[in-house]
Amino acid sequence: MKEFKPYQRLLRFIKKHAPEKFWKDLGSARTNGFVGLILFFAIFGLVRIMWWGGSDNFAIYTGWDGVYDPEPIMEFVDFSEYNQWISLRTADGVEFFNRNIFMQNIDRNNESVVIRSDEGEYLGGVRIFPTCAGNREMMIILLLMLLIPGPTKPKLWYIPSALILFYIINCFRLALVNISTMAENKEIFNAAHDYSGMAMSVFVFFIWLLWERKYAENYRLEAWKNVDKLEK
Repeated sequence: MKEFKPYQRLLRFIKKHAPEKFWKDLGSARTNGFVGLILFFAIFGLVRIMWWGGSDNFAIYTGWDGVYDPEPIMEFVDFSEYNQWISLRTADGVEFFNRNIFMQNIDRNNESVVIRSDEGEYLGGVRIFPTCAGNREMMIILLLMLLIPGPTKPKLWYIPSALILFYIINCFRLALVNISTMAENKEIFNAAHDYSGMAMSVFVFFIWLLWERKYAENYRLEAWKNVDKLEK
């Protein structure tokens, strides 16, 4: 029961100050699942709003100015080194898939992965920006696992496994996007880039949902039962 202690303190506070009906509802499976969903969208929305993916700062911004360069009002964390690192590592993965899986002739230059013909002619290519590398999505996965109440031991393997899986799938989808740049119709690239990017955000939801159903929901219910039993 020691693992419940931090979350139990919160539950004791709620039980002490909240109406009895609210406390009983909090212990129902339906309400507990709804709480998990609220926490997911709160964390997901907070990161998306306060960290414009193309920016280096987690901050409060003035808003969208049409060129993806909002001005920060208050800066909290500088992610410039992380952004550069994740872009380069993702470019490594894209290069691997294009070169070894799709058997393309690749010319690599930092964040750029270019496809060339055997004669060296440019056929297509992409530059991996931090947003393409999933900088925000990976941060969301990390914060979801750390901030939403759940058992500690499974987190030790679930968090790195989720991040590695996201990285591999994202590199694979960007390798496909890279191939789409060879098409004459540039709308194919736009569709492949945009829709596959949206799919990665949906993938984050399923990573959370699996964690929620397998571990977090039962953890919160057991913690609630423990508090209710001890304080009767």
